[in-house]
Amino acid sequence: MTLYGIDCSNHQGNLTGFDGVAASFLCHKLTEGTTYLDPYAAHNLAFARGRHLPVLGGYHYVRAGNGSGQADHFVARARALFGPELRGHLWQLDCEDDATWADVKAFKQRWDSRTGGAPILFYTGDWWLRPRGWNVASLGFAGLWAAPNRGYVGKADNVRTSDWVAGYGGYDKLTILQYDARPSIGDTNEYAGSLAALRQLVSEEDVMIETSLGASDTKLSFGDFTLIRWSKEYADPGHAHANGTYPGYVAPVSSYVDGVLLLRITGTKPGDHYQARLVIHDWDTTHHRSKRVAGIDVLDDGVCTTGDQYVNVPVRRYAHHGQHLYFDVAVWPDAGGTDRAAPVLAGASLRVAQRAT
Repeated sequence: MTLYGIDCSNHQGNLTGFDGVAASFLCHKLTEGTTYLDPYAAHNLAFARGRHLPVLGGYHYVRAGNGSGQADHFVARARALFGPELRGHLWQLDCEDDATWADVKAFKQRWDSRTGGAPILFYTGDWWLRPRGWNVASLGFAGLWAAPNRGYVGKADNVRTSDWVAGYGGYDKLTILQYDARPSIGDTNEYAGSLAALRQLVSEEDVMIETSLGASDTKLSFGDFTLIRWSKEYADPGHAHANGTYPGYVAPVSSYVDGVLLLRITGTKPGDHYQARLVIHDWDTTHHRSKRVAGIDVLDDGVCTTGDQYVNVPVRRYAHHGQHLYFDVAVWPDAGGTDRAAPVLAGASLRVAQRAT
Protein backbone atom coordinates (compact mmCIF):
# COMPACT_ATOMS: atom_id res chain seq x y z
CA MET A 1 0.00 0.00 0.00
CA THR A 2 1.20 3.55 -0.76
CA LEU A 3 0.11 6.78 0.92
CA TYR A 4 0.53 10.22 -0.59
CA GLY A 5 1.21 13.45 1.25
CA ILE A 6 2.30 17.06 1.02
CA ASP A 7 4.90 19.23 2.71
CA CYS A 8 4.44 22.95 2.27
CA SER A 9 5.42 26.34 3.65
CA ASN A 10 4.92 30.08 3.39
CA HIS A 11 5.89 29.82 -0.29
CA GLN A 12 2.42 28.39 -1.01
CA GLY A 13 0.44 30.99 0.90
CA ASN A 14 -3.06 29.91 1.95
CA LEU A 15 -3.97 26.50 0.52
CA THR A 16 -7.24 26.14 -1.38
CA GLY A 17 -6.87 22.50 -2.46
CA PHE A 18 -4.44 19.62 -2.90
CA ASP A 19 -4.02 19.78 -6.69
CA GLY A 20 -5.50 16.33 -7.27
CA VAL A 21 -3.23 14.55 -4.77
CA ALA A 22 -5.10 11.96 -2.71
CA ALA A 23 -3.36 13.24 0.39
CA SER A 24 -3.24 11.25 3.62
CA PHE A 25 -0.64 13.40 5.39
CA LEU A 26 0.54 17.00 5.44
CA CYS A 27 3.65 18.43 7.07
CA HIS A 28 3.79 22.24 7.21
CA LYS A 29 6.74 24.47 7.93
CA LEU A 30 6.33 25.96 11.39
CA THR A 31 9.63 27.65 12.23
CA GLU A 32 13.11 28.55 11.02
CA GLY A 33 16.16 29.43 13.07
CA THR A 34 15.33 30.83 16.50
CA THR A 35 12.80 33.53 15.60
CA TYR A 36 10.90 32.88 12.36
CA LEU A 37 7.26 31.70 12.49
CA ASP A 38 5.55 30.60 9.28
CA PRO A 39 2.47 32.91 9.00
CA TYR A 40 0.43 30.42 6.95
CA ALA A 41 0.85 27.34 9.13
CA ALA A 42 -2.24 27.81 11.31
CA HIS A 43 -4.55 28.41 8.33
CA ASN A 44 -3.23 25.53 6.26
CA LEU A 45 -3.29 23.02 9.10
CA ALA A 46 -6.90 24.01 9.82
CA PHE A 47 -7.66 23.60 6.11
CA ALA A 48 -6.16 20.09 6.16
CA ARG A 49 -8.11 19.16 9.28
CA GLY A 50 -11.28 20.34 7.58
CA ARG A 51 -10.52 17.93 4.72
CA HIS A 52 -9.99 15.13 7.26
CA LEU A 53 -6.35 14.36 6.47
CA PRO A 54 -5.53 11.67 9.04
CA VAL A 55 -1.88 12.55 9.78
CA LEU A 56 -0.64 16.11 10.20
CA GLY A 57 2.56 17.65 11.48
CA GLY A 58 5.19 20.29 10.94
CA TYR A 59 8.84 20.90 10.23
CA HIS A 60 11.64 23.18 11.31
CA TYR A 61 14.15 24.63 8.85
CA VAL A 62 17.42 24.41 10.74
CA ARG A 63 20.08 27.09 10.36
CA ALA A 64 23.60 27.51 11.70
CA GLY A 65 24.00 28.19 15.41
CA ASN A 66 22.17 27.43 18.67
CA GLY A 67 20.63 24.10 17.78
CA SER A 68 19.07 23.69 21.22
CA GLY A 69 17.51 27.14 21.02
CA GLN A 70 16.04 26.28 17.64
CA ALA A 71 14.52 23.13 19.12
CA ASP A 72 12.92 25.18 21.90
CA HIS A 73 11.48 27.56 19.28
CA PHE A 74 10.06 24.65 17.26
CA VAL A 75 8.61 22.82 20.27
CA ALA A 76 6.87 25.98 21.47
CA ARG A 77 5.22 26.56 18.09
CA ALA A 78 4.34 22.88 17.65
CA ARG A 79 2.59 22.79 21.03
CA ALA A 80 0.75 26.01 20.28
CA LEU A 81 -0.70 24.44 17.12
CA PHE A 82 -1.04 20.77 18.14
CA GLY A 83 -1.25 20.70 21.93
CA PRO A 84 1.19 19.51 24.61
CA GLU A 85 1.53 15.88 23.41
CA LEU A 86 3.65 15.77 20.26
CA ARG A 87 3.62 12.02 19.70
CA GLY A 88 1.27 10.94 16.97
CA HIS A 89 2.12 13.84 14.66
CA LEU A 90 4.49 13.93 11.69
CA TRP A 91 7.60 15.96 12.57
CA GLN A 92 10.56 16.75 10.34
CA LEU A 93 13.90 18.55 10.66
CA ASP A 94 14.70 20.18 7.31
CA CYS A 95 18.48 20.38 6.91
CA GLU A 96 19.77 21.64 3.56
CA ASP A 97 21.46 24.99 4.26
CA ASP A 98 24.24 26.09 6.61
CA ALA A 99 23.61 24.02 9.76
CA THR A 100 26.56 22.09 11.17
CA TRP A 101 26.72 18.62 12.70
CA ALA A 102 26.91 20.25 16.13
CA ASP A 103 23.72 22.21 15.40
CA VAL A 104 21.81 19.10 14.32
CA LYS A 105 23.05 17.06 17.28
CA ALA A 106 22.15 19.81 19.75
CA PHE A 107 18.71 20.19 18.16
CA LYS A 108 17.98 16.47 18.37
CA GLN A 109 19.16 16.15 21.96
CA ARG A 110 17.03 19.13 23.01
CA TRP A 111 14.03 17.87 21.06
CA ASP A 112 14.26 14.50 22.79
CA SER A 113 14.52 16.04 26.24
CA ARG A 114 11.59 18.41 25.64
CA THR A 115 9.25 15.90 23.97
CA GLY A 116 10.19 12.63 25.63
CA GLY A 117 11.71 11.38 22.38
CA ALA A 118 8.76 11.99 20.05
CA PRO A 119 9.65 10.59 16.60
CA ILE A 120 11.06 13.12 14.13
CA LEU A 121 12.32 12.46 10.60
CA PHE A 122 15.40 14.02 9.01
CA TYR A 123 14.89 15.78 5.69
CA THR A 124 17.74 16.47 3.29
CA GLY A 125 19.07 15.30 -0.05
CA ASP A 126 21.82 13.07 -1.37
CA TRP A 127 23.41 16.17 -2.92
CA TRP A 128 23.65 17.87 0.49
CA LEU A 129 24.27 15.12 3.02
CA ARG A 130 26.52 12.67 1.20
CA PRO A 131 29.50 15.12 0.85
CA ARG A 132 29.34 15.77 4.60
CA GLY A 133 29.44 12.09 5.53
CA TRP A 134 27.22 12.51 8.59
CA ASN A 135 25.75 9.39 10.22
CA VAL A 136 22.41 11.01 11.00
CA ALA A 137 20.83 7.65 11.88
CA SER A 138 23.11 7.46 14.92
CA LEU A 139 21.25 10.42 16.43
CA GLY A 140 18.02 8.44 16.52
CA PHE A 141 15.95 10.19 13.85
CA ALA A 142 12.89 8.10 12.94
CA GLY A 143 13.85 7.94 9.27
CA LEU A 144 15.07 9.78 6.19
CA TRP A 145 12.79 11.98 4.08
CA ALA A 146 14.25 12.90 0.69
CA ALA A 147 13.89 12.91 -3.06
CA PRO A 148 15.37 9.98 -5.00
CA ASN A 149 19.10 10.15 -5.66
CA ARG A 150 18.31 10.87 -9.32
CA GLY A 151 16.15 13.85 -8.33
CA TYR A 152 12.45 14.61 -8.68
CA VAL A 153 10.68 12.11 -10.94
CA GLY A 154 7.69 14.33 -11.76
CA LYS A 155 4.80 12.09 -10.78
CA ALA A 156 4.10 9.12 -8.57
CA ASP A 157 3.86 6.72 -11.50
CA ASN A 158 7.53 7.38 -12.31
CA VAL A 159 8.82 6.17 -8.95
CA ARG A 160 10.98 3.05 -9.25
CA THR A 161 11.84 0.54 -6.56
CA SER A 162 15.46 1.70 -6.80
CA ASP A 163 14.39 5.25 -5.95
CA TRP A 164 13.77 4.19 -2.37
CA VAL A 165 17.45 3.30 -1.88
CA ALA A 166 19.35 5.96 0.06
CA GLY A 167 22.84 4.76 1.01
CA TYR A 168 23.85 7.89 2.89
CA GLY A 169 23.35 9.36 6.32
CA GLY A 170 23.41 5.87 7.84
CA TYR A 171 20.18 4.91 6.05
CA ASP A 172 19.73 2.09 3.55
CA LYS A 173 16.38 3.35 2.32
CA LEU A 174 14.04 6.34 2.42
CA THR A 175 11.13 6.45 4.83
CA ILE A 176 9.24 9.12 2.87
CA LEU A 177 10.05 9.79 -0.79
CA GLN A 178 9.56 13.27 -2.29
CA TYR A 179 8.77 12.84 -5.96
CA ASP A 180 7.77 16.35 -7.16
CA ALA A 181 7.45 20.03 -6.26
CA ARG A 182 4.37 22.04 -7.17
CA PRO A 183 4.14 25.80 -6.57
CA SER A 184 0.44 25.57 -5.67
CA ILE A 185 0.65 23.00 -2.86
CA GLY A 186 4.33 22.35 -2.12
CA ASP A 187 6.24 19.10 -2.42
CA THR A 188 4.45 15.82 -3.08
CA ASN A 189 5.54 12.64 -1.33
CA GLU A 190 5.00 8.89 -0.99
CA TYR A 191 5.02 6.65 2.05
CA ALA A 192 5.26 2.95 1.15
CA GLY A 193 3.03 1.56 3.85
CA SER A 194 -0.41 1.57 5.38
CA LEU A 195 -2.03 4.34 7.37
CA ALA A 196 -1.71 2.15 10.45
CA ALA A 197 2.03 1.79 9.81
CA LEU A 198 2.47 5.55 9.39
CA ARG A 199 0.57 6.21 12.60
CA GLN A 200 2.73 3.64 14.35
CA LEU A 201 5.86 5.34 12.99
CA VAL A 202 4.91 8.78 14.31
CA SER A 203 3.70 7.35 17.62
CA GLU A 204 6.76 5.06 17.91
CA GLU A 205 4.86 2.34 19.70
CA ASP A 206 6.79 -0.69 20.90
CA VAL A 207 5.93 -3.94 19.16
CA MET A 208 6.82 -7.18 20.90
CA ILE A 209 8.48 -9.72 18.63
CA GLU A 210 8.92 -13.20 20.10
CA THR A 211 11.37 -15.77 18.78
CA SER A 212 12.23 -19.26 19.95
CA LEU A 213 14.73 -22.03 19.39
CA GLY A 214 13.62 -25.06 17.38
CA ALA A 215 12.57 -28.34 18.98
CA SER A 216 15.95 -30.01 18.41
CA ASP A 217 18.49 -29.65 21.21
CA THR A 218 21.79 -28.06 20.25
CA LYS A 219 24.92 -29.84 21.43
CA LEU A 220 27.70 -27.51 22.52
CA SER A 221 31.42 -28.11 22.11
CA PHE A 222 33.56 -27.19 25.11
CA GLY A 223 35.34 -23.91 24.55
CA ASP A 224 33.65 -23.08 21.22
CA PHE A 225 30.97 -20.49 20.67
CA THR A 226 27.82 -22.00 19.14
CA LEU A 227 25.40 -19.84 17.17
CA ILE A 228 21.78 -19.94 18.30
CA ARG A 229 19.38 -20.51 15.41
CA TRP A 230 15.76 -19.47 15.74
CA SER A 231 12.87 -21.44 14.30
CA LYS A 232 10.31 -18.66 13.84
CA GLU A 233 10.24 -16.00 11.19
CA TYR A 234 9.53 -13.41 13.87
CA ALA A 235 13.28 -13.42 14.35
CA ASP A 236 13.53 -12.05 10.84
CA PRO A 237 10.89 -9.31 10.44
CA GLY A 238 12.94 -7.87 7.58
CA HIS A 239 12.74 -11.22 5.68
CA ALA A 240 16.48 -11.29 5.04
CA HIS A 241 16.69 -15.10 5.18
CA ALA A 242 14.55 -16.68 2.50
CA ASN A 243 15.74 -20.22 3.20
CA GLY A 244 13.73 -20.61 6.39
CA THR A 245 16.62 -20.61 8.86
CA TYR A 246 17.06 -17.67 11.15
CA PRO A 247 20.52 -17.34 12.67
CA GLY A 248 19.78 -13.98 14.24
CA TYR A 249 17.32 -11.18 14.82
CA VAL A 250 17.21 -8.78 11.85
CA ALA A 251 16.35 -5.20 12.76
CA PRO A 252 13.47 -3.96 10.56
CA VAL A 253 14.15 -0.31 11.43
CA SER A 254 16.92 1.83 12.91
CA SER A 255 16.18 2.20 16.61
CA TYR A 256 16.95 0.74 20.01
CA VAL A 257 16.32 -2.97 20.47
CA ASP A 258 15.09 -3.91 23.93
CA GLY A 259 14.91 -7.58 24.75
CA VAL A 260 15.53 -10.46 27.10
CA LEU A 261 17.53 -13.56 26.19
CA LEU A 262 16.74 -16.73 28.14
CA LEU A 263 18.88 -19.88 27.76
CA ARG A 264 18.71 -23.30 29.43
CA ILE A 265 21.95 -25.29 29.33
CA THR A 266 21.89 -28.88 30.56
CA GLY A 267 24.79 -31.18 31.36
CA THR A 268 26.90 -28.57 33.13
CA LYS A 269 28.65 -29.02 36.46
CA PRO A 270 29.16 -26.52 39.25
CA GLY A 271 32.28 -24.52 38.47
CA ASP A 272 31.89 -24.67 34.67
CA HIS A 273 32.27 -21.26 33.08
CA TYR A 274 29.80 -19.99 30.49
CA GLN A 275 29.51 -16.91 28.33
CA ALA A 276 26.64 -15.57 26.21
CA ARG A 277 27.36 -12.95 23.55
CA LEU A 278 25.67 -10.64 21.09
CA VAL A 279 27.49 -10.32 17.76
CA ILE A 280 26.24 -7.64 15.35
CA HIS A 281 26.85 -7.81 11.61
CA ASP A 282 26.16 -5.06 9.12
CA TRP A 283 24.07 -6.28 6.21
CA ASP A 284 24.75 -5.73 2.52
CA THR A 285 21.26 -5.15 1.10
CA THR A 286 22.57 -5.35 -2.48
CA HIS A 287 24.26 -8.76 -2.22
CA HIS A 288 22.14 -10.08 0.68
CA ARG A 289 25.01 -11.07 2.92
CA SER A 290 26.81 -9.89 6.03
CA LYS A 291 29.47 -7.27 5.34
CA ARG A 292 31.45 -7.11 8.58
CA VAL A 293 31.25 -7.46 12.33
CA ALA A 294 30.00 -4.17 13.72
CA GLY A 295 30.38 -5.06 17.39
CA ILE A 296 30.51 -7.82 20.00
CA ASP A 297 28.89 -7.49 23.43
CA VAL A 298 29.35 -10.02 26.21
CA LEU A 299 25.84 -10.27 27.67
CA ASP A 300 26.61 -12.66 30.51
CA ASP A 301 29.86 -14.14 31.82
CA GLY A 302 29.37 -16.45 34.76
CA VAL A 303 30.00 -19.69 36.59
CA CYS A 304 27.53 -22.57 36.55
CA THR A 305 26.03 -23.53 39.88
CA THR A 306 24.00 -26.60 38.89
CA GLY A 307 23.71 -29.16 36.14
CA ASP A 308 20.77 -27.26 34.66
CA GLN A 309 22.01 -23.72 34.18
CA TYR A 310 19.63 -20.88 33.27
CA VAL A 311 20.92 -17.69 31.68
CA ASN A 312 18.55 -14.72 31.76
CA VAL A 313 20.04 -11.48 30.48
CA PRO A 314 18.72 -8.17 29.12
CA VAL A 315 19.60 -7.03 25.62
CA ARG A 316 19.66 -3.32 24.82
CA ARG A 317 21.47 -2.11 21.75
CA TYR A 318 20.95 0.44 18.99
CA ALA A 319 20.68 -1.39 15.68
CA HIS A 320 20.51 0.08 12.20
CA HIS A 321 17.94 -1.13 9.71
CA GLY A 322 19.00 -4.50 8.32
CA GLN A 323 21.68 -5.22 10.90
CA HIS A 324 21.82 -8.83 12.11
CA LEU A 325 21.91 -9.50 15.84
CA TYR A 326 23.46 -12.92 16.37
CA PHE A 327 23.55 -14.67 19.74
CA ASP A 328 26.04 -17.37 20.66
CA VAL A 329 27.04 -19.28 23.78
CA ALA A 330 30.07 -21.21 24.98
CA VAL A 331 30.89 -23.35 28.01
CA TRP A 332 34.35 -24.13 29.45
CA PRO A 333 34.68 -27.09 31.83
CA ASP A 334 35.81 -26.61 35.38
CA ALA A 335 39.57 -27.25 35.69
CA GLY A 336 39.78 -27.78 31.92
CA GLY A 337 38.54 -31.38 31.93
CA THR A 338 36.81 -32.44 28.72
CA ASP A 339 36.53 -36.18 29.40
CA ARG A 340 32.76 -36.02 29.75
CA ALA A 341 29.78 -35.31 27.54
CA ALA A 342 29.52 -31.77 26.32
CA PRO A 343 26.57 -29.75 27.62
CA VAL A 344 23.46 -29.10 25.55
CA LEU A 345 21.57 -25.92 24.83
CA ALA A 346 18.18 -27.40 25.69
CA GLY A 347 16.09 -24.28 25.16
CA ALA A 348 16.29 -20.64 24.27
CA SER A 349 13.91 -17.78 23.85
CA LEU A 350 14.33 -14.17 22.85
CA ARG A 351 11.72 -11.52 23.52
CA VAL A 352 12.37 -8.36 21.59
CA ALA A 353 10.62 -5.00 21.67
CA GLN A 354 11.68 -2.59 18.95
CA ARG A 355 10.13 0.59 17.70
CA ALA A 356 8.69 -0.70 14.48
CA THR A 357 7.47 0.81 11.23
